Amino acid sequence: MAFMDGQDNGGDRDGSKGRAMALDGIFHPRSVAFAGVSGDSFNSGAMLMGAVVDSGFKGDIYPVHPRGGDVLGYKCYTSIKDIPGPVDHVVVCIPARYTRQLVQDCVAKGVKSMAFFTAGFSETGAEDGKKLETELVSIAREGGVRLIGPNCMGIYCPSSGLAIQMGMPKESGSVGYVCQSGGNTVHGVAEANSRGVCFSKAISYGNACDVNETDLFEYFTHDPETKIIAAYVEGIRKGERFVKALREATQAKPVIILKGGRTDAGAATAASHTGSLACSTSVWKGLIEQTGVVQVESLEEMTDCILPFLYMKPPKGPNTAIIGIGGGASVIAADDCYSAGLNVPSLPLEMREELKGLTTEAGNIFNNPIDTQSFMVGVEEFSKTVRIVADWDGIDLLIVHIAHESLMMEMGMTRTFVNVAIDTLKDIGKPTAVALYGASSPKGWTTIFEEQQQCMDAGFPVYYSVKTAANAISKYIRYNQSRNNHHE
Repeated sequence: MAFMDGQDNGGDRDGSKGRAMALDGIFHPRSVAFAGVSGDSFNSGAMLMGAVVDSGFKGDIYPVHPRGGDVLGYKCYTSIKDIPGPVDHVVVCIPARYTRQLVQDCVAKGVKSMAFFTAGFSETGAEDGKKLETELVSIAREGGVRLIGPNCMGIYCPSSGLAIQMGMPKESGSVGYVCQSGGNTVHGVAEANSRGVCFSKAISYGNACDVNETDLFEYFTHDPETKIIAAYVEGIRKGERFVKALREATQAKPVIILKGGRTDAGAATAASHTGSLACSTSVWKGLIEQTGVVQVESLEEMTDCILPFLYMKPPKGPNTAIIGIGGGASVIAADDCYSAGLNVPSLPLEMREELKGLTTEAGNIFNNPIDTQSFMVGVEEFSKTVRIVADWDGIDLLIVHIAHESLMMEMGMTRTFVNVAIDTLKDIGKPTAVALYGASSPKGWTTIFEEQQQCMDAGFPVYYSVKTAANAISKYIRYNQSRNNHHE
């Protein structure tokens, strides 16, 4: 399998658990220095330092700037070498032309790792930038310092109090996020967290001059805090070793990947973004098929596909019952499920007759999808409707959907619908996803977010359309079927 490899800076490590877990220290430093911090407005170093302070980092924090002084209430040192205590990790926010001396100082100080927010290296395509990046790696490697980046946001680790932006979630979770892009790291964490996903760790690794995607996949494979690996990758540096690492990762944990640079336009942009050379589409597709990676095409879909792993026990099959309100919405929901690879079997005649006894026939659909207004008759009638459908052995999962139209919200119908559905489905225990959609006003979105939290607290994944729910669940089912076939 031939990848278009870039510069091989990763070395030929054996991929053993011991070597992989040697990276654990970069996520749990006892002290962090910020080189290039000043009190100037919009100073990147000060913003990154402020994020770590805000996140509750319990170790020592040292701002560094040639002018010295005081930054955010911390004494600012003029050099890394002037810091009195040991320094485990350094965040680099100085111009590229000064980084050679800084790396030399960090080697002399015994620093263990450095994350380069600083850009202006190989990603520019300029020979001077490439040469400087290579020199930094050589100096650092000889001195035992691991480099992250350059041109990256660095490390987010809630349990350590490391953050790359103010206000990042402080609660730890079970998803490890490997991300080549700084912006996609921030957005990916925020998007997922808004929908109930918390992270063990996330890392933006930029140009991957030293610590690269293969190192990180090896690490997250063995990291006991990480149960699911999510990744945004633009290019692959060490093809054969990456394939081996990816195989090992997918054998141990679910792996969900968004590949940047899938098209000619995207590949060209990736080259100027992180200096990455993307592998061909056919090679990447073959690798995905061989390893069992769950492939997604957006950060939003990445979150969609993480949710079933966190909130849903594996359905036995693709047979799906759809229950909600609205004839047109039900037709579209059926189309979306079939298009995603789910089955929507018709209900038995006796079940349809039983459902008809709970409400009027006018304005309802008593097949699958089920369009029901039984909740307008009474809470008990609606609960029975949900239970009758959910108890049927002919389905493996349910998708409950509700449109947040103004009248429905004003009358409190959406809240009633969600409350009764949750209470009933918790007792039944059949795999269920909830789709809350149709908001066309700030009030509508506020209602959706409130109901989303109710569903997540009850253990149900929430989507903003039946289409995205069906797509994610279908991939989840295929993943589990593939795993089961592999182990038979």
